[in-house]
This record gives sequence, structure tokens and C-alpha cells, in this order.
Amino acid sequence: MILPLVGCGERPCATMDGMISRLTIFSLLFSLMLGLGIYMYSQGEQDRCNSYPAAGVQPRSQYVITGERQIEVPCSEWFLRQPLAVQILSVADALLGFVFAVNALADLNRWLRWRRTNKRVE
Repeated sequence: MILPLVGCGERPCATMDGMISRLTIFSLLFSLMLGLGIYMYSQGEQDRCNSYPAAGVQPRSQYVITGERQIEVPCSEWFLRQPLAVQILSVADALLGFVFAVNALADLNRWLRWRRTNKRVE
């Protein structure tokens, strides 16, 4: 004899364990932490482009040392003015954001399929 589960009546209970996957949650948290760290680092770093007098004019470019050369980089190019470590961390942050987006869409798709099957059972 099979006993019905409590609260489900005659039909079997449809549950969805782990509505949001761990990878989605951790990729969101790590992406936010890394992005905040990069933002705090860039606010603490003073360079020629972001330290100009209030009455003065912002310079158009800054010289950045890359290896043995100096390259003139426009002030509008934030990414190119950063050290190599910050550039790598920025790319890693973008990849974590992509991983979060893909997994969030997969979780949403799984939830929609679960909801559709749950409605059919009712």
C-alpha cells in the first residue's frame, strides 16, 4: 500500500530542489566582490587623468609604461591605463559575469519547465 504524501492529496508532490544553483550564487557573489575590489583600487590610485585641479583642464592623455616602452593612452581609455594585474582581474570579472548570466538563464529555463510540468499535473 502506497501512502499519499502529506499536503499533496492524490497527486505526487512536485518539488524543485535547489531552485538557484550554487554556481549561479557563487559566480554572482565573486563577480560582485571582484568588481568592488577593482573599483576600490581604481579610486585609491591617483594618475594624471583623474587628479587635476578643480579650476584646471583635464589632460587628454597619459603615458603608460608597458615593458620597456611608454605609450600615450587617452584618458577616456580606463582599461588601458590600468596595470596588467587589474586588466587580468577585469577580464576575470567579465568572465564571472558571463558565467553568472548563463547559469541564471539555465536556472530560469529549468524553473519554467518545472512550472509547466507542475501545472500539467494539477
